[in-house]
Amino acid sequence: MIIDSKEKTDMMRTLDAIILARSLDGREVFLFGHCRATEEMTDYLLSKGIRPSAILDNSASKQGLTCKGTPIVPPETVQSYSAENSTVLIAARFYADMAAQLRHYGYDGEIIQVTECDSFTEYSLTNEAIKRREMRMLRGTRTLWRIRETYPADYLIICPNNALGDVYWAMAFFPAYCEKHRISKTAAVVTGSGCRQVAEMFGMANTLVLDNTEMDEFLQALIYTHEENCIIAHHDRPYTDMIIKYLDKRFLSFINFYRIAVFGLPKETVAEVPSCLQECSATSRLVEGKTVIISPCAKSIVQMPRLFWERLAWEWRSNGFLVCTCVSGKEKPVKGTVPISVPLCQMASTVEYAGCFIGLRSGLCDIIHTARCRKILVFPDCHYSTTPYKVVDFFALPGWEIWVVNSENMQIESIRDMKPIQTREVKQK
Repeated sequence: MIIDSKEKTDMMRTLDAIILARSLDGREVFLFGHCRATEEMTDYLLSKGIRPSAILDNSASKQGLTCKGTPIVPPETVQSYSAENSTVLIAARFYADMAAQLRHYGYDGEIIQVTECDSFTEYSLTNEAIKRREMRMLRGTRTLWRIRETYPADYLIICPNNALGDVYWAMAFFPAYCEKHRISKTAAVVTGSGCRQVAEMFGMANTLVLDNTEMDEFLQALIYTHEENCIIAHHDRPYTDMIIKYLDKRFLSFINFYRIAVFGLPKETVAEVPSCLQECSATSRLVEGKTVIISPCAKSIVQMPRLFWERLAWEWRSNGFLVCTCVSGKEKPVKGTVPISVPLCQMASTVEYAGCFIGLRSGLCDIIHTARCRKILVFPDCHYSTTPYKVVDFFALPGWEIWVVNSENMQIESIRDMKPIQTREVKQK
């Protein structure tokens, strides 16, 4: 699950309210579903002196592992606990299904939804819930009318998540989709300024930005009104299509989800590359060919301990490299590194000038994947979502070196060891 800043803030407020009400005092606290949101929740609870007893997860491949020292166990573990001595916290879009599963096991304790991913997850059939859905749909319809006043005949590509990599591959395969369907006039609808920048990198002149709530309501309006002159370009949202369930039976990479599942293109279709990139403007802060830029943050996969990045930075500095941390918003640089922030359209040329990029797999890696320099992807040693496939397989990018890291004991399994070598040109496949 991707968790953005608003969802994280809402989650913390909910947790604060729960803690203030002393609802967790003397209880065993369980979290349901190992994902990025659960990791954020674990960190926050630990900062408040509350250690979760376990993380419940249906994936057999995750059971028996640990997350930040917390064991991952089967959901039926809660059968031996009661309303008097336990609480389950859930920060996942399948809250209703997860709660029903726990009740099926006979669990009668408190189950709390810590954050809502979007209003598609409201499954209640009460009159009040139905009224709320109607109002959201009406507001979304007004947003659709407003967009159609400006772009009455344009084919809309809607990128619903505030995720750079998703927008990158949506834009990369959209031209082939348009050619296939003889579409000429287009406009994009995205969430967040970063996603707007990505769309503009591909020459998308007509790009509209909605906030998360507007986008959620807009999607519902598109579905309820059967709007045809558009495509919702995402492999897992809205959650009515459930394309992601394909992974339960057969493997398909992240890139091919967009190429094949989202756009219905042949597997040999070549992705477009951004046409509106700019040269690096940060040359005065970098040492050409002797700088490594690290990117330790990602929205959708398990994070590496800060110690990993500090150790990595020390290793490269010891070998004569300038080490910079790519930061955005309130992100803080890794200790001993220089913070750097450049426009997304300059990132590829910036890492080429620097000579080396090492990043936790994120959308930023998609943006610079065509850069001609040494590029290293860092992956946690875990499975993707509830699938039987590792994140390293699902999110792989051609032409990159790969480090797979066990974040619990800091062991690294890679095609190269962690010590830096002289940068060199990497040919793209």
